[in-house]
Amino acid sequence: MDWRSTQGWVLSSLTIGQFESFSQCRNFGSPESRNPTVEGHGLVVGKTTWLAGLALGLIAAATDAYGQVRDSTPVELEPIVVTIAGTPSLILALPYAVSVGGDSSVTRAQPRLALGEIMTALPGVEVQNRYNYALGDRLSIRGFGARTQFGIRGVRVLVDGVPATMADGQTTLDHLDLGTVSRVETWRGPSSALYGNASGGVVRYRTGYPVTGPFRQGFSAEGGTNGLRRLESRTAGRMGRVTGELDVSLFSYDGYRAHSAADKIFATARLGYETGRDRFRLVVTAVDLEAQNPGSLSDSALAADPAAANPFNVVQQTGKDARQLQLGLTWTRQTGAGSLEVTAWGLGRKLTNPIPVAVIDLDRTAAGARGQWDHAFRVGERQGRFLLGVEAAYQDDDRKNFANQQGVAGQLRLDQRERVGNLAPFVQLHLPLSSRLLLLGGVRYDWIRFQLDDHFTTGDPDDSGSRTLSAWSPTLGVFFDLDPAVALYGNYSTAFETPTTTELINRPDGSGGLNPDLEPQEAESFEVGIKGRVAGSVEYQVALYQANVTNELIPFEVPSDPGRTFFANAGSARHRGLEVGLDWRAARGLVVRGQYTYTDARFTEFAFRGESFDGNRIPGVAPNRAEILVAYDAPGGWYLSASGRYVDAIPVDNANDATAAAYLIGDIRLGWHRVPIGSTALSPFIGVSNVLDHAYVSAVTPNAFGGRYFEPGPGRALWLGLGWRFSRGGG
Repeated sequence: MDWRSTQGWVLSSLTIGQFESFSQCRNFGSPESRNPTVEGHGLVVGKTTWLAGLALGLIAAATDAYGQVRDSTPVELEPIVVTIAGTPSLILALPYAVSVGGDSSVTRAQPRLALGEIMTALPGVEVQNRYNYALGDRLSIRGFGARTQFGIRGVRVLVDGVPATMADGQTTLDHLDLGTVSRVETWRGPSSALYGNASGGVVRYRTGYPVTGPFRQGFSAEGGTNGLRRLESRTAGRMGRVTGELDVSLFSYDGYRAHSAADKIFATARLGYETGRDRFRLVVTAVDLEAQNPGSLSDSALAADPAAANPFNVVQQTGKDARQLQLGLTWTRQTGAGSLEVTAWGLGRKLTNPIPVAVIDLDRTAAGARGQWDHAFRVGERQGRFLLGVEAAYQDDDRKNFANQQGVAGQLRLDQRERVGNLAPFVQLHLPLSSRLLLLGGVRYDWIRFQLDDHFTTGDPDDSGSRTLSAWSPTLGVFFDLDPAVALYGNYSTAFETPTTTELINRPDGSGGLNPDLEPQEAESFEVGIKGRVAGSVEYQVALYQANVTNELIPFEVPSDPGRTFFANAGSARHRGLEVGLDWRAARGLVVRGQYTYTDARFTEFAFRGESFDGNRIPGVAPNRAEILVAYDAPGGWYLSASGRYVDAIPVDNANDATAAAYLIGDIRLGWHRVPIGSTALSPFIGVSNVLDHAYVSAVTPNAFGGRYFEPGPGRALWLGLGWRFSRGGG
């Protein structure tokens, strides 16, 4: 699938040479570098002042540019409607912490290398950009999901209404083309009452853009530091009641680190059809991915050469070769007092995955369906809503593990079929108790069965078996309008999270079958918050929460199996924190967004291998994070976006003996929406990330054997691109 040689001439004028990313004088290993924060429960008092200074500088620069514009009247924010909480609802009228992002002010002129780029300034959401396409970025919400070895766990993810989270709770986003994302909705906090397994939080991505004209065609080319190359084609059109979109993207990246190259081919087709009451949307996605895995580094290796790969990973040629085809069909019918929505989906996935100790060969088929009926009813002069639904999912994996002989599959060591089934009914009620007081309650029951059929029984015990897990997940929320611009809310919610199939079969004693000792993680959360608007142009949210977790799933490694992650249950843990989000339309064309998140995730009772970790922070979670985004659209058609991100020191092991250093980095992007040329238009753009070329660790591997906790991020990087667009009839 390596298409670099055939595309090089196309992008030769766009590809930028390698910057010298890290100077030799920097010391990753110094104590000052590793822990520049004040210990204890308090909020960070160090580098956040830098972020405040950066924010003021960005706002001042944008305001100075904005001085060219005569109309400085603040722009009133449009009401935001979200669907992530079950039914279409105003974001400021829900008793839960919900945020929206992913619009053009965030996504335009991005290099689209990492998930965090499209999730800027969303409070409570932590994305550790790994720049490792064999493992994927680590996404966590309020500390749920921080344990993940690869992909995403602990957070429910949907793309175009179709679950990217499988029946066992594992999520991979190989099929998500970041360049097509037009909206991101997040629900922060336990949400199993609506979404079931692995719902410490929920993220919904929507791809594609409205199609209004008969034809629209666009092409773009992009190149940048570290061998970034991308070609894209976007086609869309409308014919009567039918709309169609076809997106094709070719992506190649050499990577900042050794042994971290990746090649991707995306194809996404969307077909829509509308009648008077019915709406159909079919989405088909295909991806072909080849990626290397550089692994994580120890403190000494990081200080010596942050761009290096783990030598053992290079010898064993670790990486991933994945192909996936998925389709999802959603039918929505508007009824007299509500709606009926049914989504059905299916996928096939082929994976070859050399890890340090094995070559994994996996064939997966999965399918599912979700139906929900939403009905409005009258309560005096007020309107309530009732939601009734059911969801089913099935996952069937044919797994073979071979000895890894320097990247080549050797002797067969495991041959088994793993099946997971999930069935879950749910109900939700929106009940207005007065014109200012709303009660929202719901409950879901999940039944999940894991079945393992062992086919490797010659000279080896038959490890076939099954486990059935179930849970009731209730929620209750209260929303109170203080006045038309300010509201208070509170909620009690729950989440449960089964171990994934991979976590159940990875047993540290080397035995086969499903681990009978690994139990689901369960959480109860209490949250209060305030949300509202100021002068119509500022929208804010503040949330305080505490989640009490039992059987928290914690990763660890063992000396006999380096590079492979196993899991154990902690006795109990506590996640609590503060989240602040701000969206300010400062004036016409000028947007300022920011977020601050404080997360205190600690073990309250956890002993492992004779050592107590009571009171220690859960590894992989940054206690303090803050982000600022300033975006300006000039009257002349050009735009400027700048962002800054501060991440506190992250504990990387259960004992909290080591941390990844805190860091502060900033990005800036400049472009033009349209430069008309006849009946077409060009859209050039340029951007720089990590402007000050800071050395930093972008992701961590909790409890890695040998102290290999650290995954460094790239230094200063430059990219530029050019888009071309033609449309007919307003498309």
